[in-house]
Order: sequence, then structure tokens, then C-alpha cells
Amino acid sequence: MGACLLLFLMPFWAACKDLVMNNELAITSIAVQGTNLVVMAAVPSGLGQVTLEMRPTLDGQWQAAGLLEVPAGGGGVTFTIPKPGDMQFFRLNATAGVASAGVVSPELNYVVTAPLGPDPEVEAQSNGGSTEPEAVFHFKGTVDGSDRIVITRDGALWEHVHWGWPEGVVTVNRTQWDPRQKNYLTTAGTTKFLAELFSLDAVNLERIKGRDVVALERTNNALIVYMDDTLVGAGEYEFKVHFHPARQRAARAGASSAAILKIAAEIDGSDCLKITSTEATWDHKYWRGPANVRLNEVSWPIEQTNVLQNAGTNVFLPAGVDFSTARILSRKGRDLATVWAEEQALWVWFADSPNGSDYYELEIGFGQ
Repeated sequence: MGACLLLFLMPFWAACKDLVMNNELAITSIAVQGTNLVVMAAVPSGLGQVTLEMRPTLDGQWQAAGLLEVPAGGGGVTFTIPKPGDMQFFRLNATAGVASAGVVSPELNYVVTAPLGPDPEVEAQSNGGSTEPEAVFHFKGTVDGSDRIVITRDGALWEHVHWGWPEGVVTVNRTQWDPRQKNYLTTAGTTKFLAELFSLDAVNLERIKGRDVVALERTNNALIVYMDDTLVGAGEYEFKVHFHPARQRAARAGASSAAILKIAAEIDGSDCLKITSTEATWDHKYWRGPANVRLNEVSWPIEQTNVLQNAGTNVFLPAGVDFSTARILSRKGRDLATVWAEEQALWVWFADSPNGSDYYELEIGFGQ
């Protein structure tokens, strides 16, 4: 199994263990490996066999796609099947014995869409030499609480975190997508969801509509889109993630200074922190403002000032830090804590959609 697929599936192995502990039969992840589809499942103890079933429509007949023996005591199983060419619904059907009525899992919807790019309109412009080609992930839908979408070259996987699922379907590039389960959006055949021409790092976010947080995070061979609506009820969101060809970075006079920045705070609602070499600026969005804020060893009384100068007794970062080298070393908190880095600045997003507040901590390394 390739390294890319392993990195993509790692977050879901933990989820698989949780489901087994809760004695639930469920599909925990789905991903593409070449021309195959890899479906991972959590199976509770007491079951002898589990069948992966599929059907193209809600009223279609279920057909067996694979059959596996369950490990003693339950655990995780992995199905590898040819990649379907159109939309499919998947479920698991497990039995304890010949006379058993069976245990059926919730359904998972595998949605097929067109590749993200090149965008036809942008490509037409690029032919005149005015702009480069790009791929676009165009999202429209409602968000109630917190959700995240993991985008890889093979597809997009939706993870719901807190509060309600989207009301009705959402759309991605005009393809309808109902993410009531951990749904997977991909392309037919061997065509990549995101072509190799486009970088998973050279991206920008275009916010069109949305009352709270939409944030991006770079990770190994993937881009994570976070949507966090901390207000009461659901909100309408629309945004575009633009993917560009890889860009060659300009040569710098020297390497980045090695540094670690630990940000800690009590968060209730949503907040955005912008950090440059000279200062940090805290932008509070909704609900109660942050408390007990610290940047490394520097205490920051946000209620007195939302700007902290990186000077004098308040130095929280050394000179010469290249912010684009930032990577998350560790994080704490029950909801969103993420970082977006460019060469000259760092944006840190916190969002806590459950009731009350929680302690959050981000440790970020530079030049390592």
C-alpha cells in the first residue's frame, strides 16, 4: 500500500478503534488506490463474516461486492474492490452464524464527479497569456457546528465533528453530495480528482458566503478544509479553493531561524490570530472572548489590547523566522485549532462549537 494512501487513512484507524469499542458495525474510511477502491470497516466481536454490499440508487437491489472473515474478538477489516465508474451506496452486512438475521451498518454514499480542473473559463483566459490554469473546488451548502473535508489527488472525504449534519445536500462543482455519513467524492476510472499539474500547497481560499470560520490546513499529500459555524442554527456557506501549479520559491538570503511557538488560550466561540515578525493581532469573532492567552512565555491580556508587539519583554519569536516553514507539532482542544502559513505571516484559527469553552494549545515549529 502506497505511502500516500497510508497517510490518508491514518486518521481513520483511530476512529475504527473507537467504533469497535462502542460495538458498532460501520464503514470507517474509503479511499482510492490506483484503479481500486479501499474500504475499511470496524466490526464488533461475535460476528463471523462481513459482506460489503453496494447499489447504484436508493431503491436498487443490494449486490455483494466482497466477503471477509472477521478476526477473533472483532476489529478492523479492509475490502479492496475495483473502483466503481458511477455513484454507489455501500453498507456492511454481517452475520454471527447461518441462522442469524444479520447486522447491517449505516450506508455510505460514494459520489462520482468530474475532475477539479483545469477550470474551463480560467484555461480559456490562460490561452491568451493572461493567467495560469487552475483547478477549483467550489462548495455550496449549510454548516451547523464543525465539519472538515480532506482533499487528496484521488478524492475528497467528509468528516462531521459536532452538532448537525448539513441540511439537505451540498454541492461541489455543481455535483450534489449528501454527507450524512463519511462520504467520499471522487472521479470515475483512472482520472485523478486533482491532476498532478496542480499543487496541494499552492492554493488560495476565496470566501463568497459564510458567517463564521472557513480555514485551510496543509498536511502530508492532502489539503484539509475546515468549516466551523459556532453560532446557533445552521449557516449558508459558499467558497472556492483554487489550486495552482507548483510555484518555485524565490531564493532567500538565509535559512529560517529555528523556533517553536506555543499558543495557549481558553476558547469559547471563534477567533483568528495573525502573526508577523513584528506583532501578533487577535481578531475575536463570536461568543465570549479568549482568556489566559499565552504566546510562549508571554502573557497577553486580550481584554486590554488585541495587538501584541514582538519586542522588549514581549518577544515571543526570534528574528529571521520564515513563516512558510511552519508545521504543527502538537495541538490540544476539542474542536478546531489550525494554522495557515505564508512566508511573511501566519494565520491561526480557533473555533469551539460545543457549549461552553475549552482549553486549546498549539505548538508550531519553524525552520526544522
